[in-house]
Amino acid sequence: MAFRHISGPAHTEAYLKLGSTAIAVGAAVAIRRRGADAGYISQALLVSTRIVGVNLKLIQSTDSDWTSNTAVPILIPTPEDIFSADVVGTATQANVGARFDLNQPAAGTAQSVNLSGTTYGVVTVVGFVSASEVLVKFNSTLANAATLTTQ
Repeated sequence: MAFRHISGPAHTEAYLKLGSTAIAVGAAVAIRRRGADAGYISQALLVSTRIVGVNLKLIQSTDSDWTSNTAVPILIPTPEDIFSADVVGTATQANVGARFDLNQPAAGTAQSVNLSGTTYGVVTVVGFVSASEVLVKFNSTLANAATLTTQ
């Protein structure tokens, strides 16, 4: 369960992670916008609509910098970037062209595309791979949006 970069001109940038917060490799991340956590990245929530990118480094409680707000590499997608993603539900060719939400797993577990969720429309399915996998593009990222998500 993760977003895997398939094609496009995405590049990597370093962002400060929220300390003491697990982030899976391949998880979509967003910038926290409230309270003492503001300005740090964490795994995108169900309601996150402005995705920074995809995390490239596993963050877990056994890391020496677990409690620190250290920089981690984030793959920054552009509107042309395509990702492979697992789904919650059963994917079909009919999903191509539709917008869907992410699911909300526990921190440290990468999100999947929720084929039953259409409230936030975080990704658009651009290709059918199998009943459990689709190709997607992120609809609103920092690379193509002026406003940040509220978490």
